Amino acid sequence: MVAERHLDIAVLRAFLLIAEGRSFTEAADRLGRSPSAISLQIQKLETDLGTSVFRRNNRQVVLTLAGERLLGFARRILQANDEAVSAFSSKTAKQAPLRFGTTQDIAEAVLPDVLGQFAREHPDVELTLQVDRSATLIDAVQTGTIDVAIALRRDHPLNREQLAEVPMIWIGRDDVSMAGNATVPLVMFDPPCTFRSAAIESLGAVGRAHRIAFTSPSLSGLRLAIEVGLGLTVRTRHLLAPRLDDVAARLRLPPLPNAGFSLYVSDMNGAWSARDDLVKLCRRAFQA
Repeated sequence: MVAERHLDIAVLRAFLLIAEGRSFTEAADRLGRSPSAISLQIQKLETDLGTSVFRRNNRQVVLTLAGERLLGFARRILQANDEAVSAFSSKTAKQAPLRFGTTQDIAEAVLPDVLGQFAREHPDVELTLQVDRSATLIDAVQTGTIDVAIALRRDHPLNREQLAEVPMIWIGRDDVSMAGNATVPLVMFDPPCTFRSAAIESLGAVGRAHRIAFTSPSLSGLRLAIEVGLGLTVRTRHLLAPRLDDVAARLRLPPLPNAGFSLYVSDMNGAWSARDDLVKLCRRAFQA
C-alpha cells in the first residue's frame, strides 16, 4: 500500500508568496519566519513532491514547470483552508441578529425542533422571529428586514427552493354535521389569503354556496372559532388538534389543491454560516 503524502499548509503559503514574486526574505517577513526557515520549507516541499519547484540563480527565483503546475493547486488549497477557518472563527462571525420569519402554521408545527437545534449549535447567535402572513414575510425578505423566511410558494426571485408540498384540508369540529346542500360557513383570514381563495374556488366549482362566518388575523383565532362550532376552515394538517378533524369525506366537501411552502433567503448578505445552518435545519425538518 502506497503511503499517503500530505502537503503542509504553511509550506504552501511560503511557496505561493515566492511564486508571486516575493523574495525569500520578504516571504519570511510576511510569515514571521527566518529566511533560512523558509528555505528549509521549500526544500521539504520539493522532497515531498519529488521534484524542484523553483530554479534559483544569484539574481532571481523562477518557477520550474512543476512549480507552475503546483501554483494552481496551492492557490485552491489555501483558499479552501482560509474559507474553512473563517467560517468557524468567532472573530469573523456575523454579529448582527439573524432574522427569521415564518407563517403561523409552520411556527407552531415545525419550528420548535428547528429553533431548539439551532440554539444548541449556535448559542451565541441572537435569533429574532417574525410570525406573519406569507406576503408580508416575502416583502420583508425583499427589503432585507428578514434574512430567511418560510412562506407559501410564490414565483419570486428570492424563492430559493420548495421545501414541501402539503395537502390543504377541510378542518372542523370532530362532531360537526351538515346537510349535503347546506351553505358552508367559513372561518378564514381576511383576503388576500391562499387558503381562503382555495376554499371559495373549490366550493364554487361544485356549485356549493358559502358564507364567511368569522374572520381573524391569527391562527389561534381561527382555531377558537372552529372549536366553538362557528364554521369550517381550510388549512394544512398542521392546524389539527384535539376536537378538530379533517371533515372533507364526512361532509362530502370538494377536493382542494396542495399548498407549497418555499424557502426565501435575502441576497443582501454574503457568507454567513449561522444563516446557512438555519436553512439546512429547515430543510431537514420538512424532509423528516
